[in-house]
Amino acid sequence: MVTMDTMFRILIRDVNERGQGVGTVLNDGHNDSVNASDLDRGKVCFVNGALPGEVVTARLIEDKRNYRVLDLVDVEVPSPDRVLPDCPYYPECGSCQLRHLHYDAELRLKENRVRHFLSRLEGAYPAKFLPIIGVGDTRYYRGKSIFPFSQEDGIVMIGQYRRGTNDLIDIRCCLVQSEVSLALVNTVRELANMDEVTAYDRTTQQGILRHLVVRTGFASRHVMLVFVVNDPSVKETILSWVPALEETALGAGYTLKSVWKNLQTSRDNRILSDDYRFLFGEETIEEEINGVRYKISPDSFFQVNPVQTEKLFRKVVKAANTKPGDRVLDLYCGVGAIALQLASDIASHAQGSGEVIGVEIVEAAVDNARDNAKLNGIENVHFIKAEASKWLHEQKDKLMIDVIVVDPPRKGLDHTALDVIRNANCERLIYVSCNPATLARDLALLSDRYQIETIQPVDMFPRTMHVETAVILSKKNANARNCVEIDVGAEDYCKHGNL
Repeated sequence: MVTMDTMFRILIRDVNERGQGVGTVLNDGHNDSVNASDLDRGKVCFVNGALPGEVVTARLIEDKRNYRVLDLVDVEVPSPDRVLPDCPYYPECGSCQLRHLHYDAELRLKENRVRHFLSRLEGAYPAKFLPIIGVGDTRYYRGKSIFPFSQEDGIVMIGQYRRGTNDLIDIRCCLVQSEVSLALVNTVRELANMDEVTAYDRTTQQGILRHLVVRTGFASRHVMLVFVVNDPSVKETILSWVPALEETALGAGYTLKSVWKNLQTSRDNRILSDDYRFLFGEETIEEEINGVRYKISPDSFFQVNPVQTEKLFRKVVKAANTKPGDRVLDLYCGVGAIALQLASDIASHAQGSGEVIGVEIVEAAVDNARDNAKLNGIENVHFIKAEASKWLHEQKDKLMIDVIVVDPPRKGLDHTALDVIRNANCERLIYVSCNPATLARDLALLSDRYQIETIQPVDMFPRTMHVETAVILSKKNANARNCVEIDVGAEDYCKHGNL
């Protein structure tokens, strides 16, 4: 009889998106057990910490109708790619999934994951898949970090959640967050305990400190802190911490440039509210990518790995292959990260004509994008505050665009956006995605109008299962050009120079 804690021998064949080994039962792990039943053999097993090619013994922790979840107990036949984890909190901490895997094997795993989802698409021939772009140093790459607070026996803790739970691990070091962020985390912990500022308890709805958000500008050496709190009265206490936090940042080679408070009194699991209160310094910090400077606000979306972002953006700009007079549309443009790279490239051409239009629904991000255009002296870019799909639908009979760039959320494009993009009939389409599954779905729906030219995976998140992919597509029958004209009214955009 199978019960919780039953042991199984399992052959691992793959890894899923959570980093769990995927395999099937060989037989029960007990010495006196009989071979596994047919039912046992038929169930898919997800084993925490197991790698492809391994034979492992694992303990059952969850038994569902069609699958089982198990914890690794022993590795009978190890993978040649298994390495000793280099983090004292791994695998308990949920931030990383692959610290027990050699980085070269991690890159192969991510390449294969992209191929798995995209290889069955029309025109996705093996030669279209480019080697994944890895990174030389996998450490300390995150430009944005979120650290939850908790409290135990009256002691405030801050760190990361234990894998698959809401139990906090009080971490003192981390190999993926920026080094300055952990230095500041350790100082905040000390200050909170010294001043007896309590951590928020979701069960009792009591306490003050909920999360600490740290944003790091690697190029500028600036850092921003956002204290997410349940009680606005903590403002003066946080301000009293600033000198110590400035000293900590300076010791790590950074300047504490900005401090904010975010008042979050909701009882749900949302990390941030819309209620930001500026406390100290300047309202933004700066980051620089390929010579373009960006101001980053506390709620701005920006790629978290600037080293890999530079490589990704260079690929996008090269693929856009803009010519004088080209018009480029950047959907889900955020703070203008890709749009400004493209506009800068167009402006560098001999004639300097052409323009980029960015569409984004978040008002603060649009404001940042316009500020960033002004900061860089880029005049050939317009930013429109609108929901991308709705705006596309309204413009479907007016579009005249040569290149479309989309970088949607993980859920991908909705049907309205896909339909308009299909019928826009532009020469080039660049789809940047952080989710290979929704990317494959959307590319299949576009395949009657666009053909795949290249597929470029980029490892934006080393030591995790996440992978970024840029797919370059061209219009089928490209000689039959039939573009659409965009009507950009004065009320819809703010051109740099007329802010």
